[in-house]
Formats: sequence, C-alpha cells, structure tokens
Amino acid sequence: MSRWALAGLVVCGACANTVSQDRATGPDGRIKGALPVVLAENAGTAKGIVTYPGGDRVDWKMIELPPGAKGRLDLQMTYSTPRPGLKVTFDVFDQWNVPVKEAAASGRGRIKSATVAKATGKYFVRIWAPRRGDAGQYKLTAEFHPEIVLPGFNPSTVAVADPPKLPEIPEPVSTCQVFDPNDLVCGTKCPPGAPVDWKGCPKPTPPGITEPPPPPPPPVETKKPFVTRVLKLGIEGDGVDITLGGGSDLGVAASWKAVVLRGETTVPLPGGNATIKRVNKTTTLVHVKMTPDQVGANPNVQLSP
Repeated sequence: MSRWALAGLVVCGACANTVSQDRATGPDGRIKGALPVVLAENAGTAKGIVTYPGGDRVDWKMIELPPGAKGRLDLQMTYSTPRPGLKVTFDVFDQWNVPVKEAAASGRGRIKSATVAKATGKYFVRIWAPRRGDAGQYKLTAEFHPEIVLPGFNPSTVAVADPPKLPEIPEPVSTCQVFDPNDLVCGTKCPPGAPVDWKGCPKPTPPGITEPPPPPPPPVETKKPFVTRVLKLGIEGDGVDITLGGGSDLGVAASWKAVVLRGETTVPLPGGNATIKRVNKTTTLVHVKMTPDQVGANPNVQLSP
C-alpha cells in the first residue's frame, strides 16, 4: 500500500466510531494466524501496515529461534505515518501467550526497540495502532545473538595411570575394650576409664545449656501480582469480556482481583474493577463494566491475589 493510500485510510478517522477495528484485518489479526519472520543467519525482517480507521488495527508476527539455542533477541521497529502525531507500537509474548515484561517496546520518535534476554523457543510480536485514528507503515527487524557454548570437559576421556601399590598394613588386633592412650584404636572410641576430655568421647553439654532448636521451615512462596495485557475482548451484557495473558500457570485463581490500569501506567482506572469469570492454564477471562473503546485505550490489567 502506498503512503497516499495509507493517508486515505487515516482520513477515515472521522468515522472511526462506526468502523470495527478488525473489519478489514486478515488471518494475522489474531495470534493463531501470526506470520512467521524467517531468520536467515539469525536475522529477519517483516513489513506491513496497521490502521485503526481502516479496520486493520493489529498484525501478529511469529519468531521461532533455532532448536535448543539460547541467547539475546533484539527487536527494532521503524514506522512512518501519513501525518504527524500518529503512533504505532509493539509488544512481545512468549510461546504460552504470556507478555514478556522485559521486552516492552521503548524509544523516541518513530523508532521503537525491545530486547529479550536469555531468549529460547518461540515468540509472538503484536504490532498495533494504540489509539483511534492511529495508522502507519512499519518495518520490524529481529536479530538473534546465540550464546557461545564452549566444548565441555569430559573427565572420563582423560587417561589416568593406576596409583603405585602400597605394602599391606595389618589391621590392629586391639578393639580397645579398656582405655589405653597408646592404642591407636582407642583414638576413635570412648572406652571405660577414658578421661572426660578424651578425643574419642563426646563433649559434655555445659549445665543450663540446651541443644539449639531446629531452624524454622522456609517461608511458603506466595504468588505475586503482575500486569498483563488484553489479548481479546467481546461485548457481553453491561460491559465487555476480556481475555488476558496468564492463567493458572502463573498462580492465578478465581479468588484473585483484576483491575484495568490507566493507559501505560500502574494507576488503577476509576471504574476499572473487573470480575474474574474463568481461569485457564495460560489465559484468564474477566468481565468489566466498560466499553470496548475504553479498554482499547487502557490495555493493561493487573491481576493480584
């Protein structure tokens, strides 16, 4: 699509209230249809356009690292917009659809970047127009820097000569039935007649001193609250049902609390208290009395015990 065609889509921003954000999206508008970014010599690129007014708000990309490899994954996105003031951003999820916190996109101007340390396996990148009227043409670059693993030392492959043979030493005949300080066997025993401070006898406990109590058991690890993002939403009754990344695998339970946060901050949004309806292994379904537009402008939700 040309820059002028993209400008035409943004002109429709005035009618954004009547345009569904996914009206014109393709299969890559959902995580299941994410388009692969092929890595050639550990680097790959992807290009595309996202437009909220044009009904193609979200593009999903999938990056699969070499099997068994581990290292640093650097992501950088540059974008252009048909007019000033518009934005495009991205975020990163692991192969279980859980947000990668340390990989939140940051940067000034029209360049945003993120890094995943100790990356391994598969990652999903969501490129999206965050606000109504936002649109842009983007280029995503992925570079994988695998860790260099040195060949390990295998002691079983080293030849070791047999030790020299020693003359046999006869076992002592004595069993130290009676204390004899010259008897080597008595050095490890406490026979009758041995002095109180003899090295083979247990040290007496001084009066008034008792054995120390056993150490307390380690504290039970408690699940901590975390911030996740909206994966999917749908109108339901007096509000919307929101599917969030993270479920029972992160300790989320039906008794937890959920609250929508204001913008990209950690401040609870007034009226953003949500009710947990169902907890799956990797996702959580909540209901909140808000509109889809309100949730779209405030896509972060905090889950806490």
